[in-house]
Amino acid sequence: MPIIKNYEFDFENPEEVDESFLIKRLSLYATVRPEDLKSLGADLYQSKWREFRQSLQDLFHPPQVLRHDPPIAGERECRDSSLEGLKDEETPVIHERDFSIQYQSAGIRPHEFPVIGFHVDDKICPGFCYQVRYMGTKDFLFNGEPRMLQSVGFGYGKRLTFQGNTRNNNENYFWSDSRVEGFAFSICAVEAGDKFVIYDEVSRVAGDVEVLSVDDDQAEVDTVYEKGCVKKFVRVRMTANVQYHNRHQGMLMDVTDHVIDIEGTAEIVRQRSSTRATTQQITDVHIQSLGKCTLWKED
Repeated sequence: MPIIKNYEFDFENPEEVDESFLIKRLSLYATVRPEDLKSLGADLYQSKWREFRQSLQDLFHPPQVLRHDPPIAGERECRDSSLEGLKDEETPVIHERDFSIQYQSAGIRPHEFPVIGFHVDDKICPGFCYQVRYMGTKDFLFNGEPRMLQSVGFGYGKRLTFQGNTRNNNENYFWSDSRVEGFAFSICAVEAGDKFVIYDEVSRVAGDVEVLSVDDDQAEVDTVYEKGCVKKFVRVRMTANVQYHNRHQGMLMDVTDHVIDIEGTAEIVRQRSSTRATTQQITDVHIQSLGKCTLWKED
């Protein structure tokens, strides 16, 4: 017997239900007999979801509010005031690849990837860290903290599970169809507190970098699949504290710290043997006193 979550169907008039149509729709995952449907309807009629009455046919005409699961731990409440200041967002029509379905987004920014209804953007990959925003608002899940995406489930409404605080009881998950407006994912390659070593154009160590803050719009520019790993390239802008190394008579001497703005392309790599991607380097960096540089992540 299939488990269908948070739906209620009107089986008071069974003659109005096209049972053959419903069976075909559900047969991708289960074999359902007419008597099963009637039994399922009777059970659901007594459920606590009575106010969410809709037919199985409506399931395939999104957007709909398909699930009403308990709030994710750490998520912030969506408020009407949070709709302010979203004029820089676009509201494109999103085409679901596997079904003949279109979704009108509630507002998504150029660096974000949509998750809505049955649709999960192909660029979203487990093992990488993302911030997740309630599309159409300024509010974020997990209080705005980037979390590593552990898995993307199968089926229509796909379960997205993020790294939790404990291994035994992880409540950091939701389904792609949990809210009608959808979610906006933005990749996180660099965070405040990350440390790098500066290498100049001839591969000499030129200093150390500690990231103080990073702009929110970290934009993925490319994904490369190689044997044994996946690489993502992300354009980042950040403010960092730089400690230069000054050579004097063959010895390295530290000079005064400087706070500067840095821009470059971060390379994030997930090895097949690892569950988590790591930022290895930031290329295309130009520092005024050094010229073209590369930042390598400290181990």
